Amino acid sequence: MARWEQGAPLWARLLLPVLGLALLIVLWHLVARWWVADAALLPTPGHVASTLFHWVQGGGFSGHLQATVYGTWGGMAIGARLGIVLCVIVGELKMINRAVYPMALALQAMPMVAIAPLVIVWFGIGLASKVALVAIGTFFVMFIHTVSGMQTTPPEWLDMGRAFGGNRWRIVWQIKLRASLDYIFSGLEVCAALSFILCVVGEFLAARAGLGYFVRAASYDINAAGMFAAVAVLALLASLLAAVVRMLHHRVVFWKYRAA
Repeated sequence: MARWEQGAPLWARLLLPVLGLALLIVLWHLVARWWVADAALLPTPGHVASTLFHWVQGGGFSGHLQATVYGTWGGMAIGARLGIVLCVIVGELKMINRAVYPMALALQAMPMVAIAPLVIVWFGIGLASKVALVAIGTFFVMFIHTVSGMQTTPPEWLDMGRAFGGNRWRIVWQIKLRASLDYIFSGLEVCAALSFILCVVGEFLAARAGLGYFVRAASYDINAAGMFAAVAVLALLASLLAAVVRMLHHRVVFWKYRAA
């Protein structure tokens, strides 16, 4: 949450996003109805909502939704955990850190779309390749965020931990990791959006089910309403996941966000 939001009243934090979304929908409707005036190019929000309703009512949409959710959450859970655990190990071994950290920065900058076909060759078409692609992308994000957080630990905290007889790994667990919680949760918020992007990339390239697969199929049929509906569901899922991460952030780092 941004700094200016911490002191805002609850009604403002709830009402203003709703008003912003309502304004966007109204502008979308006006542009689609009066400017473009062609549902094949830009359907109205009502047309998109009707398409989504018929999908859900027909019962065939749930399989695609589950495939994307499983690929996204499974890959994010694996990648985030590995990123944090390996960061703790590598971060405490300075020689390894100097060798690995620049390579991690370089690999994070590499477009994941470029290695997606290779991941599909390794893991095949299906859930495994999507989980692997999401795990690879989220791993580097969490690794770099956690390293940055641990490096910002105040020196006086470390001195206090040593004065009370804490050994190296106890200081890491009880001081360095807690000092880096803001960075870790910030990385998780980035991963909440990135994981859906990577999962959809995998579904675009090779998949038998998923919202990305659904968008690709709708594009072949020139079904703009179907594409918009699938994208709207993806945006909603990513927003919900980011909101859950943000809520956990405020619960875990309660001493910082108590007044929020």
